[in-house]
Amino acid sequence: MNVRAFHDDGGFSANRASAMAAAAEVPWPLLNEALFGESESSATVFPLEHLTPGWRQWVADTAQSAGTSPDYVAMGLFAAVTAVCGAGVNVRVTAGWREPLVLWLALVGSPSSGKSPALASVRALLGQIEVAIRDEDGDRQSMHAAKLEEARLATEQWREDCQTAKRNCHPLPVRPQEAGFDQPFVPAQLVIADATMEALADVVAGNPRGVILWRDELAAWLANLGRYASGGSDRAHWLEAWAAAGVTINRRSRSGPLHLEKFPVSVVGSIQPERLSEAFAGSDDGMAARFLFAWPSVPPYVSLKERHVPDDDVALAMLQAIAHVAGTVETPRVLGFDDEALDLYDRFLGNFLHPEANDAEGFEAGWIGKGRGTVARLAGILTLLDWSERAHTEAPRTVNKMALNRAIQIWGQYFRPHAQTIFNQAGRDDGDRAMRRVVKWLRAERVKEVSREDIRRNALSQSVTAEQAGTVIEWLVEAGALRPASVDPSKRGRPARRWDVNPALLER
Repeated sequence: MNVRAFHDDGGFSANRASAMAAAAEVPWPLLNEALFGESESSATVFPLEHLTPGWRQWVADTAQSAGTSPDYVAMGLFAAVTAVCGAGVNVRVTAGWREPLVLWLALVGSPSSGKSPALASVRALLGQIEVAIRDEDGDRQSMHAAKLEEARLATEQWREDCQTAKRNCHPLPVRPQEAGFDQPFVPAQLVIADATMEALADVVAGNPRGVILWRDELAAWLANLGRYASGGSDRAHWLEAWAAAGVTINRRSRSGPLHLEKFPVSVVGSIQPERLSEAFAGSDDGMAARFLFAWPSVPPYVSLKERHVPDDDVALAMLQAIAHVAGTVETPRVLGFDDEALDLYDRFLGNFLHPEANDAEGFEAGWIGKGRGTVARLAGILTLLDWSERAHTEAPRTVNKMALNRAIQIWGQYFRPHAQTIFNQAGRDDGDRAMRRVVKWLRAERVKEVSREDIRRNALSQSVTAEQAGTVIEWLVEAGALRPASVDPSKRGRPARRWDVNPALLER
């Protein structure tokens, strides 16, 4: 279905209405399948079989307990691993190619689809880990206070030296580097809900392994990325955050810019389908390509008495084990591809990903291109999740062929179909969305015949003009969903314009 825009063209002429009425005896055409393109059920379900038994059970039980989809819980689990690892774990594909454990994850669904309960279940585990790591804040705060005092003394000495040099007509001494330390103390932190770029940079400076932005709604955040703040584009800094690259943040509240050698920030949050187009409007800079999406079907209702209670204590212990083996930015835990994994990845990149990226267009081309790094990161996450169930053994140092193969399948057979669905939805304009709103209303109300005013008032909640409603009707006629109702020639006066609804639309 072509992308359309509204035009106030005055609706239908009387002659055209007559001609269309005469065509009402013709059999109904086939429905355009794009009318149903908004359905999330066309995408695949998350393959829980690729998780180890303990995590598979926890994800399934958590989803059932919260009345949500396992897909959302699995996304939250991946987010939790990135939160405790970040740049503290690197996946080494080759000697010159490493990937940090940073992911951007978007849970797509209606307001009542269970996105928030799924994320809340995982967020609660991270909250307990944050409490534990903050036990070390006392020592960190003492060291921070010592550095501030050192900076104060160095500054005072430098000023005295400047005065002496000035009196003796000597060149002024250079301010010592340690005198410039003015960073605020930042508590140990894994999760940040919202912050300006300047505040986020301070948080990462105090937590160099990285943090995760955990938002209940991503649309507003994405819409604000194009604004300029702190002397530069926040959007540009965020693009570097996905790669854990270095950034320099100009800060109005500090003596000078803050340079971070690594800026690892993962992202997880939810977004409603109708806001996808707004969120990724003009996003040709790779922002959309960095996200992994999940838009699952709403699961069937499970009786409260039949719901399983997830073993959060076991899940917490496994997640804590992963947090404990993560390294630092300076000395990260490195998970290197073994020979079999490297051979498999070589075939995947050469035989599949490279040609697919060349053939794709638009959002999808960029998304596939980012797959070379994303798959490696997924393989690292799966490796750590596998090991966490047997954390009494030595922590992993390699990514094997089995973990990589599962990562490839999750990326290609799960995340890619969901991304295609998302990009198809994001590319639609107001006209396309209005048409699908009408289709949903017709099916929900089991309407067999409508007027233009029915469409405008009831289906579209008076959000369009009468002329625009007429345009939507024209598109629905072209798509095979509507056709002019037959006119009774025995009735006097100008007949009301009404349209029959294709029975196949209601039977679908």
